[in-house]
Amino acid sequence: MIEVLSAAIRGYDPAVDERVRARVASLVVTPNPRDDTPDNAELLRLILLWAVDNVERLYGECASPFHPRPMFRNQPRSQIFRLLDDSATAAVVIGSSARSWEDVFYDVCHESVHLLNPVFDVKNKSVSCLEEGCAVKFAESMYDTHVRPICAKRPPTSPVDSHPNPYVDAFSAARKIPDDVLKEVRDTFGQFSTIDDRDRFRRLVDRHVDEREIYMLLAPFAYG
Repeated sequence: MIEVLSAAIRGYDPAVDERVRARVASLVVTPNPRDDTPDNAELLRLILLWAVDNVERLYGECASPFHPRPMFRNQPRSQIFRLLDDSATAAVVIGSSARSWEDVFYDVCHESVHLLNPVFDVKNKSVSCLEEGCAVKFAESMYDTHVRPICAKRPPTSPVDSHPNPYVDAFSAARKIPDDVLKEVRDTFGQFSTIDDRDRFRRLVDRHVDEREIYMLLAPFAYG
């Protein structure tokens, strides 16, 4: 993952290139990203901040603060949670299915899209299929661009490799919508999961998706 992140940063932003690349290159991380070492913690922090920077370049700024380092929990699925009970600060939790640095990279990229407008209680406030589709789209794109050239292994947490599941449908539709159009959608409605004008949304995206896909993208995502 040091090699992946160093290569990705190279040429990404000349203003921070040398400084950040030197910091990344100086880290001595263990093969297990869950090992509690200072350098592992620093690489986790850099991966998240870099992923969020990419997300914000595509879709606009995060609407609320977030904790700068992912955390590990003994739960199957990665997710966003509230850092403190009375806090608006969001944090990324990495689930137990992500075992390697490459897996962690994929999950952090996915969750960074949810950091744009965090939903902490999906049972009482729905996340749209559009938002989940965008999260998968971003994670797949980042992995294909930065990890696949170095590591051919697919991340086990990728939902697109198992069929059928609702992530596949959401991803299949969202990937058809260009990122500049998705940014216009978020600029228009404030977030991907609160779109209250179907006709206005349709006018933004109908060159790219059909009516069935529009209906599906605006529906609440059905978590298993």
